[in-house]
Amino acid sequence: MPMLPMLVATWDDGLYSVTEKTVRQELADCAVRSLVADARGRVLAIVGGHSLCRRSADGQWTEIAKSDFDLSSCVPIGDAVFVGTDDARILRIDPDGAQQVLMGFDTVAGRDEWYAGTAVVDGKLMGPPLGVRSMAATCDGAVLLVNVHVGGVPRSTDAGLTWRPTIDVESDVHQVCAHPTRPNLSSRRRRKGFA
Repeated sequence: MPMLPMLVATWDDGLYSVTEKTVRQELADCAVRSLVADARGRVLAIVGGHSLCRRSADGQWTEIAKSDFDLSSCVPIGDAVFVGTDDARILRIDPDGAQQVLMGFDTVAGRDEWYAGTAVVDGKLMGPPLGVRSMAATCDGAVLLVNVHVGGVPRSTDAGLTWRPTIDVESDVHQVCAHPTRPNLSSRRRRKGFA
C-alpha cells in the first residue's frame, strides 16, 4: 500500500507533500491555509486568500470556488463546504461552486460583543482582524462549530441557517475540533492548554 504524504502548508511558499522518500512542492509561491480532509480522501485548502481548492489523491489541485472575501478556514459537510472569512462571515459553497453568505451567522446572540483585540502603537490602533480562525463538524455532519477571534464558538445544528453561542466570548479559543468518530464530543484549544 502506498504511503500517504504529509502535507505542510506555508504562509507564502505553497504547500509541500512529504513522504519517506520525497519532498515535492505544490502550489508554489502561494499562501495556503486551512488544510482539511474530506470524506472522499481528498484535501481542501484556502489558496492565495481567495480560492477554495481541492487536492485529488494523485496530487492534482482544482479550484472549486473563488471569492472576493478574504478566506480563512473551511470544513466539508456532505457535498457542501463551509468557509470562514477574515471578517467573521460564513459562506456555504455548493458542489457547483455556487456561494451563499449564511446570514444567520451575522445574527448569533452575543455577536455585538465580539472583538479582535487591539492595542495603540505609536498612536495607531493595531491588532488582528475579527475573523473565523477554525471550523469543525461532527463526524455525522449534524453540528457545525466555528471558532471566532475573539467571539467564542458559535454552533449550528441546521447546516448554518441559525447559530447559538456555546462559551463565553472571553475564553479566547484558538482552535475548535470535533472527535473523528464520536459526534457528541468536541474540544476547544485555548491559549493555555485544553478546555
